[in-house]
Amino acid sequence: MTVSDSTDLTFGCQVVTYGDVERTIDQAVQAESAGFDLLTVPDHLFHPTGSEEFLVDPPWEAFTVLGAIAQRTEEATLMPGVTDSVRRHPTELAHAIATLDRMSDGRAGLGIGAGEAFNFVPIADVDWDDPFTRFVEAVKIVDGLWNSEADDPFSFDGDHFGLEDAHMGLKPAQQPRPPLWVGGYGRSMRGFAGAFADGWIPWIYSPEQYEADLERVLSVAEDRGRDPDSLDRAVMVPTTVTDDADEARELAIERNRTSLALRPPLLAEMGYEEIAEETPIMWQMAFDEDQERKLLSAAERIPDEAVDEVSVSGDPERAIDRIEAFVDAGVDTLILIPVGDFDETVSHYEETILPHFQGE
Repeated sequence: MTVSDSTDLTFGCQVVTYGDVERTIDQAVQAESAGFDLLTVPDHLFHPTGSEEFLVDPPWEAFTVLGAIAQRTEEATLMPGVTDSVRRHPTELAHAIATLDRMSDGRAGLGIGAGEAFNFVPIADVDWDDPFTRFVEAVKIVDGLWNSEADDPFSFDGDHFGLEDAHMGLKPAQQPRPPLWVGGYGRSMRGFAGAFADGWIPWIYSPEQYEADLERVLSVAEDRGRDPDSLDRAVMVPTTVTDDADEARELAIERNRTSLALRPPLLAEMGYEEIAEETPIMWQMAFDEDQERKLLSAAERIPDEAVDEVSVSGDPERAIDRIEAFVDAGVDTLILIPVGDFDETVSHYEETILPHFQGE
């Protein structure tokens, strides 16, 4: 197993205050100023109506917000964390990222997954019977358009998408392309990340299970003649840091319990098979009444120590220890999702945690 050197660790920050676009942009500026190298935003369209527990505030449009962030930041990489291959045609994704890359002087990246049901359940004309094939085709089209030329256009004849002699004149600033990360957990998604993408960027993991699942990504890369060390090994995990370690851990456990419940395969791998059988997996969640009931019931049964394993929480000293555990598992890009007081958590990263890993 190839592990990362903590001195080479890239820190990212997921910024999101749904219902308040300007606050999200301000948080991005604050995170870059604190020393974060990568800024991500989630990409949602429809949030469930009537729910009092989940996704209550209305989502803004991710690429519009990334464009605004690009104008108020200078160095951080910007990307959706993650978008999907369902709601937008891949030609639009290719065009949007190329535009963002140009307007940010080469700072765009594309994080993309196969999609989550709640984002498009109301769209009656979406065919989602074969999400993995749709995803693979979308990624290959994005890459093909970025590399197309007027005298060498790109054509594609797939099960879901078709292009004939397409040439996208606006090219990304980065060469050969902006970094492309695959979000997803299944064996096929991890295999595709190793075979084709620049990195793997799943959401919610414990270090032990991340290390085990990373092996699939790296082994496929090696089988395809790629250098496994060239792949970005990212993970998105929640973080809560305060002066009081116990207080931070309690808050993190309370806020992240349902997130872990949305990852039944991970729960099963962690030894909680019976709980995992009771809750729908994240990509199938429409957050209807029955699903919410099952999710909350399962979440209540998850032990505190299991929730603690999938977050970076505590005082700065404990947060550093938790980050080291992810580094030992092979992570080289750690994207933190601040939970609780954003300002307090980010200030601890700026003052103590980031300098520790940067050797300052």
